[in-house]
Amino acid sequence: MLRQFLYREIYIVPIICGFTVQILKMLLCLATEKRVNIGKLTQIDGMPNLHSAVFSSLSVTVGMKYGFASILFSVVAVYSIIIIHDTLRLKGEKAKQTDLLRKIISSVDSYRDIAGNEDLIALRFRPVEVLCGTALGIVGTFIIL
Repeated sequence: MLRQFLYREIYIVPIICGFTVQILKMLLCLATEKRVNIGKLTQIDGMPNLHSAVFSSLSVTVGMKYGFASILFSVVAVYSIIIIHDTLRLKGEKAKQTDLLRKIISSVDSYRDIAGNEDLIALRFRPVEVLCGTALGIVGTFIIL
């Protein structure tokens, strides 16, 4: 019964995967920083990546319902790949800007203490975040369905 409902309402499975990723992100923060950070529930960046998890989950859900050889799956998969690719590129460019900003700030004597700021550290980029988000979206969909 639940499986039929989830198949009928395709958008629910990616939403469940998205919430799961955000909760996992908060738990990872709890394990590493030893404090509860509720802000992680609304943060789309970080480990694992929300965009890649939701769109990979959507692709797999459509593929499971309509078949992996269907035209609908092809369209959704291509859009998902484009979004995940753009996420990678955007994060890479954001990391370059952060490094440049850190160099500029550290070169000015009066702002040297800001160079190690946690806000700048949070903007670092690791492609593994997107890869883990994609893997969690795919595996989560298979677990849910």
